[in-house]
Amino acid sequence: MNEELIKFLEKIILEISESNSDQKSVYSLLQENLDKLNLDFAESLRYWAKNYFVGESSYNVQAKAHILGNFGILIAEFPHGNPSENLDIAIACFEAIEVIFNCEIFRNYWAICKSNLGNAYGKRIYGDPVENLEKALLACEDALKIFTYEKFPLQWAEVQNSRVSFYVEKIKNTKNKFDNYEYLENFIKICDQGSNIFQEHKLTDKWAIIRNTLASAYCEIPSDNQSEKWELAINIYNKVLEDICQYLYPQQWAYTQMNLGIAYDKRKQGDRQENLQLAVQACQNALKFYNRDHNPFAYAKLQNNLGNAYRDQGLVTSAIDHYKLALEIHTSEIYPADAVTAARNLGKTAFEAGLWKEAIDGYTIAIKAVEKSRSWIKSDSRRQKIIEESIYIYQKMVQACINAGEIEKAFEYAERSRAKRLVDLMASNDFFQGDAIPPAVESLLQQYEELQRQIDMERDRHKSGNNRGDTRAAFQAYNEAIAALENQKQQIWEEIRRLDPVLAGEIQVSAPDFSAIQKLIDKPNTALLSFYTTDTDTHIFVLQQNQITLHTCTGQGIDTLQNWIYQNWLFPYLPPEGETKQEKAKREEAWYSSMSSILTELAERLQINTLINQHLEGIEELILIPHLLLHQIPLIALPLENHQYLGDKFLIRYIPSCQILDFCRQREHLKNIPQQSLKYGTVEDAEDNLPFTRIEGEKIAELYKIPQEQRLIGKTQATRENYRQLAQTVNVLHSSHHAQSRLDNPLESELRLADGSITLGQLMSPSWRLPDLVDVFLACCETHLGKPSLTDDIFTLSTGFLCAGAVSVVSTLWAVDDLATAVFSIFYYQHRKQDKSRPESLRQAQIQLCNFNKQQLKPIFGEAETREKELIGMRKKYIPGSLEYSQWEREYRMYARVNRLIQEIEKSNEEFPFSHPIYWAAFICQGLR
Repeated sequence: MNEELIKFLEKIILEISESNSDQKSVYSLLQENLDKLNLDFAESLRYWAKNYFVGESSYNVQAKAHILGNFGILIAEFPHGNPSENLDIAIACFEAIEVIFNCEIFRNYWAICKSNLGNAYGKRIYGDPVENLEKALLACEDALKIFTYEKFPLQWAEVQNSRVSFYVEKIKNTKNKFDNYEYLENFIKICDQGSNIFQEHKLTDKWAIIRNTLASAYCEIPSDNQSEKWELAINIYNKVLEDICQYLYPQQWAYTQMNLGIAYDKRKQGDRQENLQLAVQACQNALKFYNRDHNPFAYAKLQNNLGNAYRDQGLVTSAIDHYKLALEIHTSEIYPADAVTAARNLGKTAFEAGLWKEAIDGYTIAIKAVEKSRSWIKSDSRRQKIIEESIYIYQKMVQACINAGEIEKAFEYAERSRAKRLVDLMASNDFFQGDAIPPAVESLLQQYEELQRQIDMERDRHKSGNNRGDTRAAFQAYNEAIAALENQKQQIWEEIRRLDPVLAGEIQVSAPDFSAIQKLIDKPNTALLSFYTTDTDTHIFVLQQNQITLHTCTGQGIDTLQNWIYQNWLFPYLPPEGETKQEKAKREEAWYSSMSSILTELAERLQINTLINQHLEGIEELILIPHLLLHQIPLIALPLENHQYLGDKFLIRYIPSCQILDFCRQREHLKNIPQQSLKYGTVEDAEDNLPFTRIEGEKIAELYKIPQEQRLIGKTQATRENYRQLAQTVNVLHSSHHAQSRLDNPLESELRLADGSITLGQLMSPSWRLPDLVDVFLACCETHLGKPSLTDDIFTLSTGFLCAGAVSVVSTLWAVDDLATAVFSIFYYQHRKQDKSRPESLRQAQIQLCNFNKQQLKPIFGEAETREKELIGMRKKYIPGSLEYSQWEREYRMYARVNRLIQEIEKSNEEFPFSHPIYWAAFICQGLR
């Protein structure tokens, strides 16, 4: 509690009481104390009300509540200070007193409070616009329970006018497909009833407002005959202007002129130039009342509208001037939503005219406003949606900077646009490592775990095959029951994230700075390649320690490159619903067969050889930041002109964004742990159906002398809880079992274990903070398979481990072969044992696997043949049907299966069974070197 703010509040209450709510007196007091009108004051007001109303007499409580209500009305309309904070103070007033009047005796005043609360939420600037409008609508619905059409027609009409306005605004904000015809018909009926009521009572000003509301509904609610609806709106506006006197009702007259200007600007019928001239005239008429000093908000809106009208007439300079006038009022800090509109218009107008400086200025403000709006919202999904809806602003900014020759700034904004949700999650977990989980979050986590248990039970009938995946990138939940459970889990996950103080806005992630990013390049022979696709081109920024250059693949935009990747790479990989085994085998064979040709064409589209020759002289290591569907491509296997692959020429590692690379770098102290001090752990064959993972785990355990208690083997040990405990106690985690990617619902991508699953959503929750984890090797299927959002957030199991705390993750882009993965994993750890870096170990393991001769299988898996013979000799020791016999039989079948497969490969005509990229190119290394 702030004592100074409480005293100021008591002073306001006294002034309202003594002046009988005189606006001039109260506003004079507020003007003298603008520094105190902030969100802290709103919270102090709530605290004061909560404590004051307890124990006071009924008379005093009612009197103070009336005063607070009046203060709420006055502060909501106060023209000075920060309007965002003024409205939140008004909301605090109305919410503080609504409980006082929530009884039968004061039901009318309660309804007034609800109406005022609805209006305040409807105008609110802070927070989620949709959430604010929903609260406004709920308040209106409450008020209408008292203010019925029959008993309180005037109040009913006023509240209904607000309600319709909020619904129209909600439709604009959500962009959902409502039943527009039903909504519009209902709104017409309501507005006509309200109009009649106001006419009967000779309330011309209110009649004018509700007619404007109806016209806005015609304009803003999409319909099949939108052109006709605009004509109806224009007719309404003109009718209002005919029937009201400019001098008696100046505000209503000006408001109608403002709306008429918008309608003429968007009008389809009639002569276009004449309509635009009428739009300009209407705006200028409105400015006779809405001046900058006394009506700054409306003045700014009119300047934006004038900018639109001049822009559409081709008068670019005039348009830009008016947008700038709008932005003097609608700043990104105070009015972010309106600032986005005006700044986007400024940027677009200047961009199309080739005025790059003005375009950059406009888009700079727009991006600040987008990110300010995003910082006010607590819901992860809504924060993500705001960026997705604005991603084209970032794209245009990047292109404008490139056109202006400002490559560094273009790179900054390309990075600024990507992986924002992942950055939030990593910042959250990084900041709160070691902190106790709050009880409220702990309770939600328990609910989340229980829902996961139920989902696992539903999925139990779906068993894995030979490869280390399951149904492979399923686009749908298995059935409606699972879909419903997953929906509940999603809601709980959102609530968990909402309760995280980072995402609640107490800590804001700073935007990337070019000089700071450049410092992440720690060697002169290292280059960071940041891919960025716009509508027209794909740009590759090449960042080195002392320079940045740009390689542009002209014409390779969203449609020509990204959609091509989807149609030729991702879509053919995905199984259609109801696919048979024969269809699956045929589809997989076609995908495997087309891989080389697709990678060859992609290398040509990206002009990889030109990129190397012009930009990468002297470079030995690449840090790749793919963009959109390039995340799914094994860039390491792009063919070069000298019959090499990209991975032969360069060491390669990946990262989702520069900010995430920086988060990994902040944990770099973990990299300095002496190898002999590192604790290793393995999770092997969790469902007892991947025989090669057992041998793989045994070889790795021998190599690093991993004690038995740090190996989770098979159904008896590889449980979810054991997995979590192991991940929290080791520095290096090798995870070798089934996994499944879910492109339709990424948070449900899962690691399959003996008693269920660990999902990506769990990995990204506060219960999975792993500050001591250094390396993770996910030797499972599809652990980096994902379909990135427009903001380039790629949610995969591998990025989940980065969020949880790992500084490096090796993962897979598709469903990998059990035997090939076992061989590859063994090779990788042999090179790591020799102190080779992660990307170097990865490259050497890939080269070895590619050149692996079938005769080399015996030296690695020869023990399997010996063990099979031993088991055959042991058969008579056990009684069929006994537990011992079952254990013997399971082990015998595993080794027999291993040996039969090895024999098949040895007898085949393929001298190098794993030379195709399908076996070795799926593995990528993310994070630090």
